Amino acid sequence: MRRTTKSLLSLLLLTLGSLPLIPGCADNNSSLFVVGVIAVDKTTCVAKADNTADRLPGGIMDVAFTQSYVGVVLVGNQLTERGSREQLRTETSRVALRGAEVTLTTFDGKTLGNYSTVGTGFVDAASGDVPSYAAMSVDIIPSALGSNPTLLAAGGVVAKIRVFGDTLGNIAVTSSELDFPIRICEGCLVNYPSSAADPETPVGGDYKCTKKASETDSSDPAPCVVGQDDSFSCTACSAALDLCRDPTQNPSYATP
Repeated sequence: MRRTTKSLLSLLLLTLGSLPLIPGCADNNSSLFVVGVIAVDKTTCVAKADNTADRLPGGIMDVAFTQSYVGVVLVGNQLTERGSREQLRTETSRVALRGAEVTLTTFDGKTLGNYSTVGTGFVDAASGDVPSYAAMSVDIIPSALGSNPTLLAAGGVVAKIRVFGDTLGNIAVTSSELDFPIRICEGCLVNYPSSAADPETPVGGDYKCTKKASETDSSDPAPCVVGQDDSFSCTACSAALDLCRDPTQNPSYATP
């Protein structure tokens, strides 16, 4: 009887000792991780999906022109290669990205919303100890929340972003969390260069932006997404919006 009990105990310990070798389905912060939000090239509007890409320290959403904020996140994969041609074993450590989970909070920590957003992307397995990278577009502030006056009143939010997906071995993985601050404003991305002043404005009169963009010599490229991150000349919207035509009508410039 003692011999049987001892054998069962040894088998139980062997089984428990093997459990860490079985892949789980929990958050895998060390395997999949979010590096940051990529600064999209202003001339090509293309996001560079590698670790040398410039990244934004924070975002700006100008609600005079947009009610949503879309960011391209840089995702890294540290799962090592398991495939082998010699053993006819396919690679299972590549990750198909499915989307992101986002929590929006105010700067003082008050939660404004929790939601999941669909995304697509694919990250190869790491090569030795060198991670592989991919880019995925994330609807960080959806229009349903971006139109909420609470966001403008708060002056900004912190987006807590996690991406998720599945390995080709059918294991669900969720990344580490990225905190990304976004300033919320109205009209702050419009600038009023002297070269854009309306020549028909009387001498000594208040500044008015010309409605004819061709009259300016600005060589700055148009923003990839109007109202997000990059400033632009008032000539881009002076024919349609008073806050572009007249700085005194712009809440971000007008004196209280």
